[in-house]
Order: sequence, then structure tokens, then C-alpha cells
Amino acid sequence: MRFLLMLLPLLLVAGTAWSEQISLRPPGTAVELRTYGFGLIPFDGNFTRFHGLMRYDPANPDACQVMLEIEADSLAMDNGTIRDRIMGPDMMDVAQFPALAFHGTCGGRTVAGELTMHGQTHPVTMDYTRSAGTVIATGHLRRADWGITGSPLIGGSIIRIRVVLPDPAGPRHT
Repeated sequence: MRFLLMLLPLLLVAGTAWSEQISLRPPGTAVELRTYGFGLIPFDGNFTRFHGLMRYDPANPDACQVMLEIEADSLAMDNGTIRDRIMGPDMMDVAQFPALAFHGTCGGRTVAGELTMHGQTHPVTMDYTRSAGTVIATGHLRRADWGITGSPLIGGSIIRIRVVLPDPAGPRHT
């Protein structure tokens, strides 16, 4: 319900400019996270529970509106010890901050908006590419900007966020 209340103002502002939308849910969409242990070793994970939507105008597929809410405790990683450390009170602290949310707009080859994580909201810009019917948006965040400063050797200073979804414009032939 909280997500719907957050969405309502955005949907009202959007009006008819965004005539189409796609659902952002697994398995058709992936939300991935990468931290860098010791600043070098990638530790990859993906969130398994999230929902949202992307609204767009088929006449202008490079413009869109994105809303995404992620359940922080749904992070899946191959290494359970690293996952537990990332989810714990020194890093994401999912017991206190159970959700991440992103609301933004596309323009050109970027998606810019606001990310709420760890109880703080800050602007984020992600680059995106299109290939073979897929859109991949990638951004790099400084953990300290969100107050996530614990376990610097495990988490490094940068988090990469990547969202992979079907391209609403369809496959492109190059």
C-alpha cells in the first residue's frame, strides 16, 4: 500500500505522456548488486523480491519514467557469509531499513532519479545501453554517501547497481 501511495503523485503527473508501461518484476527483470572486497574482488548478488514499472512513449523510447521498490533482505549471493555481513547492522542493516526505492526518468542514455537506501535519499544517475532486446542500466554509488561505512574491507567504498529489463522498443538490429 505504501508503494501505491508513493506512486500515485508520479502517475498523476505523468498523465497521458507515458502511454505504455512494462512491469518490473522477476524473472523478466533483474536487479543486481556488486561490492568490491578489498576494493578489488567482486562480490555479486541479486535481489529476488522487487516490483515496479517503467512508463514510456513508444514514439520516444529513450524517454521514460521508472519506479522500483526492492525488498533489501531478498539479496541472494553465492557466499552466505558475505551476504550476512552485507545484510547486517554494519552495512545495509536490513532489520532497520527493509526497502530500497528508486524513482527516476530516462533521457538520452541515462536514468536519473532518487535512490532511497539505508534510510537516506540521494540523487543517482545510471547509464543505460540497449542490446538484443534488453536494456541494462548501471550505476556506481559511494557507500558512505548513504551512511554505510561498516566493513570497508568486505564492502569496499563503491557499490555497483545494475538493472536488466526487456527493451520496450524491442530488439534492435545493428
